[in-house]
Amino acid sequence: MERKRLLIVDDEKNIRLTLARALEIENLEVETAAYAEEALFKLGQGEYALLLVDIELPGMDGMTLLQQIRQKHPSTPVMIITAYGSAESIAEAMKLGAVDYVQKPFSPKEIRQRVLKALPTSRPS
Repeated sequence: MERKRLLIVDDEKNIRLTLARALEIENLEVETAAYAEEALFKLGQGEYALLLVDIELPGMDGMTLLQQIRQKHPSTPVMIITAYGSAESIAEAMKLGAVDYVQKPFSPKEIRQRVLKALPTSRPS
C-alpha cells in the first residue's frame, strides 16, 4: 500500500523537523517547505494527501498560500498551524477551505490525531 504524502510548510526549521518526526511514525511520507513559493513549486510536481501550513511565513503568508492552493489544487486538504491564532483568522481559514486549524504549541500526539482525522479516507492507488 502506498504511503500518503504530506507537505509541511513552516519557516521554522525546528517546527518542520518536529512535525515530520511526529508524523513519520504513522507511516506517512513527509516533505517540507520553508516558504510558500517552495510549497507551490512542490505542489506543481505532485499531489499530496494533506498540507500543514503556517500562517506566518516570510513573503507570501499562509492565508494567501491557502487561497492559491484552493485555486490551483481545490481538492487538496490544508490544515492551518499557527502560534498567532485569533477567532478572525480561524474563521477566515475555514471560509477559505481549511480542514482544520491547530494552535501552537501542540503535542506530537495531538498533531498525529488531528492529521489522521483530516486525511482523506481513500488511499491513492
